[in-house]
Amino acid sequence: MIFVVVAAGAFVGGALRWALTRLLPARRGTLTANTLACLVAGIVIGSALPVLETALLVTGFCGALSTWSTLARELGELCRKRAWGGLVAYGGTTLVLGIVAVQVGLQMPVP
Repeated sequence: MIFVVVAAGAFVGGALRWALTRLLPARRGTLTANTLACLVAGIVIGSALPVLETALLVTGFCGALSTWSTLARELGELCRKRAWGGLVAYGGTTLVLGIVAVQVGLQMPVP
């Protein structure tokens, strides 16, 4: 049962990630997807939901929404171009926003 729940969450998260990368310019889509996944994960973890709901939302939805492989590719491209300022700015922004999003999510009251 848990496999089906995770797969369902992954389907929705993956579709949303795809849409974000089509709606927003290059790295902004990746940054938005990763930050949103961190926020949702923080909310869910802070809510202490049952195992199936947590698997659906964190493992499935957030796992597919976040796109760390695309982030690695984008950072690699900046390295190849020797765009060190952009590399540090993008990597740092991603890291800081992810941490902040999780912390905000953990503090959000869920009815």
